[in-house]
Amino acid sequence: MGKVHAAVDGRLRAFVERQNVFFVGTSPLAADGHVNVSPRGIPGTFGLLDERTFAWVDTSGSGSETIAHVRENGRIVVMFCAFDGAPNIVRFHGRGRVVSRYDEEYADLAGRFDDVPGARAVIVVDIDRISDACGYGVPLMDYVGERDLLPRYFGRKGVAGSADYRRRKNRTSIDGLPAFDDDPLDEWATLDGLGRIRVRLGEQIDGWQQPAGYALALDGELGHVNGPGGMHGLPAVVLATVLKHDGATATLDVTAQQLDEAITALTPAEACTDVEHPNLWSWRELRDRLREQGGRGRVTAVFVRDTADPVSSEDDARLRAGWAAQAT
Repeated sequence: MGKVHAAVDGRLRAFVERQNVFFVGTSPLAADGHVNVSPRGIPGTFGLLDERTFAWVDTSGSGSETIAHVRENGRIVVMFCAFDGAPNIVRFHGRGRVVSRYDEEYADLAGRFDDVPGARAVIVVDIDRISDACGYGVPLMDYVGERDLLPRYFGRKGVAGSADYRRRKNRTSIDGLPAFDDDPLDEWATLDGLGRIRVRLGEQIDGWQQPAGYALALDGELGHVNGPGGMHGLPAVVLATVLKHDGATATLDVTAQQLDEAITALTPAEACTDVEHPNLWSWRELRDRLREQGGRGRVTAVFVRDTADPVSSEDDARLRAGWAAQAT
């Protein structure tokens, strides 16, 4: 049955090094915060640094709960299960720390593992309790092989595109804690840089074409109206990226989560002080109003690719009327 060990060595270490997958558990300090459990398992990206230290290369993904929790309080547990052979469960309880790809220590730590596109950090766990258990309740399962989808996905995005993705998806936890907010904002600080970002994001959307105009609305009330002839159009491509839309003339429903994601993705543009950011301010105001209503309200995104396109909705008609008002 269960036993506590002084070190990860011998039979215990051999078991850990044979595993194809492990699970990570973390939690925020807040009583109403969300506990997180994540699977990890890209070959060559995890292992023991010594008999009381474990680490893995943390890749970019749709969230960053582990990073947020570790940065807040350090508590972490790593679990390995035997899905074949003799039953066994091994747990490492300890304190974690995040070594970002921008930290001086990163190159040495990451160099111990295989390179993987989209890597954002190395998570190091200083183990203070090592235990195993019977594992009688874990089913026997066959290992079939690895999925290569994540490395290929971030390989296509490249270094800059991966950073764009992290700024949209990884800056905060689902509870609003700071998470992976390490990616530099230098490119976001100039008009030329914002233009490059706009082009780069647009290239990642199949069929993307900059719309003639666009806006967000709450229950039919438009926020900032973007008309034909805009300067950079970065908010449009950010919004389209979140909504998975190609910029064609349409009126789309926007969830509260999508609105939050769009705001998070566009917020770094405030680093550029050469221009105002009316879309960002308008989106934040709309979100505040939606929250004041207890989330009861319909948020829509209106895109008009070409002014000659047929009107797609009442909100679309209001948008075009707003253009006329601006012209006068």
